[in-house]
Amino acid sequence: MERVLEELKRIEEEAEKIRSEASEKAEEIIRLARQEAEKLILDAEKRAEKTANRLTENFKASIKRRREEIMKKCESEINKIKENAKRRKSLAVNLLFKILTGEKQD
Repeated sequence: MERVLEELKRIEEEAEKIRSEASEKAEEIIRLARQEAEKLILDAEKRAEKTANRLTENFKASIKRRREEIMKKCESEINKIKENAKRRKSLAVNLLFKILTGEKQD
């Protein structure tokens, strides 16, 4: 009977040793998993920042192109107005002269 008890005690000690080793390995796996998770998070943050920077630069370039298009349209419209004003200047001067001199207007 004593032999059986000793065998049971040995088995219990071995089971405790296995449990302890398993617990240590589990802690090591958890530690490594946390380290990998931190690396993944840092990598994701870096990629997100690069993407945000790229999108910002693309947006700035798009806005600059749009501004240039608008400025060209505005300059074109200003030139049309100036040309129209030049063509009508002599008519306006003549009309004003007639009004000031009291001439009959057509």
